[in-house]
Amino acid sequence: ADLTGAETKVWLILFRDTKGTGTARTAQTDLAHRAGLSRRGVQVALDKLSAKGLVQLVRRGRLNAGPSTYRVHPTGTA
Repeated sequence: ADLTGAETKVWLILFRDTKGTGTARTAQTDLAHRAGLSRRGVQVALDKLSAKGLVQLVRRGRLNAGPSTYRVHPTGTA
């Protein structure tokens, strides 16, 4: 898939965080910090990755409820 720099950074961080399980738990603010992006940039990248079938939101994180959980698809088949 043709990915922008932001999409590539976010996908690689999530993929690395799966540790072989296929799911990654992290907050968007943590992704933003680690990728060197704004939080809005991470949101846009996640939306585009989701549309391309590379990332699926499993559970949306909330304050006092923990980070979001994402399923990472290496081949873009959601």
